Amino acid sequence: MTNRRKLRSKRGNTLVEFALISVLLVPLMLGTVNVGLTLGRSIQTTQVSRDAGHMYVRQVDFSQTPNQKIIERIAEGLNFKLDGTGDGVVILTKIQHIGTTECNSTNLNGAPCSNLGKSVAIQRLVIGNKSLKQSDVAKPPENLILQPSGNIAPTDYLTKSQCVATGLPGVLNMQPGELAYVAESFFAAPSWSFPGSYPHTGSYARSIF
Repeated sequence: MTNRRKLRSKRGNTLVEFALISVLLVPLMLGTVNVGLTLGRSIQTTQVSRDAGHMYVRQVDFSQTPNQKIIERIAEGLNFKLDGTGDGVVILTKIQHIGTTECNSTNLNGAPCSNLGKSVAIQRLVIGNKSLKQSDVAKPPENLILQPSGNIAPTDYLTKSQCVATGLPGVLNMQPGELAYVAESFFAAPSWSFPGSYPHTGSYARSIF
C-alpha cells in the first residue's frame, strides 16, 4: 500500500511539473513557429522584389496585364492579386538624376528647372493592393502619373519637388543623366498570431538596379 501511495504521489507531482513547464514552453514553441513562418515570408518578399527589378531594368513593360501576371506567379502563396484586393503590392519606380542636359532638352516655358542636381521619379507603376504601403523611395502624386504607362511628364519631374526621390540620398550616388530602376515589394502579415509572438505588420524588400 505504501508503494502505491508513493507512485500516485509521484504521478501527481509529474502532472504539476508538466503544467508549470508548459506555461513557458508552449508560448516559446508557438513563438518559434511564428518567427520561422515570418522569416520564410520575408525571403519570398525579397525574391519577388529582386525578380521584378531584374525584369524591370530589362525593359519589361509592367503596364501590360500579361507581364503583371508574371509577378503574380512569382508571388504564389502570398495572396498577391492584380485586382488590388490581396495582401501584397509591388511598386516600380524609374529614377533619373537631373543634369543640365535634361533641363535644356525640355521646353519649360520660362519655369526654373528646380530639380537640377536631384534624383527624381520619372515613372511609377503600382501593382497589387495600393492601400497597403507607399513607396519609401519617392512619392509622386497620382495626378502627375500618366495612365496606364506610369510615366511622369518632363515638365513635372523637372520642376515639382514632389517627384524628388527623397529615399535615395546616401543609398545611391548617381551622376547626371543616370537611371536607376527600383522595385519595392510589401506583403502584409497573416491575420493569425501566436501567444508570445512579436507585433509584425508585414514584410518589405527593395531592390535597386
